[in-house]
Amino acid sequence: MRCGLPVVATDCPLGPREIITRGVDGHLVSPGDADGLAAALCDLIRDDTRRRRMGEAAWRNSARYAPGHIAEQHLNLYRDLLRRGPGRRSPGRLQEATHRARTAALDAAHTLRSTARRAMKR
Repeated sequence: MRCGLPVVATDCPLGPREIITRGVDGHLVSPGDADGLAAALCDLIRDDTRRRRMGEAAWRNSARYAPGHIAEQHLNLYRDLLRRGPGRRSPGRLQEATHRARTAALDAAHTLRSTARRAMKR
């Protein structure tokens, strides 16, 4: 999704169903349905317009799972756990700043790669 491609995945109870919107940014197929999986992939291969539209939606919707956003959620969770924990300590300012800089750099690199790939497709 972060590369601007629609996803074809198994519709298991947890995971893909929570991330993919059927027919908008990907296809969900029943578990064990090899023919359905093949049909969903062939549908995207045959229909350039649909594949591009769904790929653009996938890229937009993937922002929820950007590395920086997820890292920030983890950091908040760790802070909360440290506040509640037996030692009640918190990460130092330097450690926190390093973590933020690293995740921002990773997110920027990933976004740049995705943008370059989309530009090369056009």
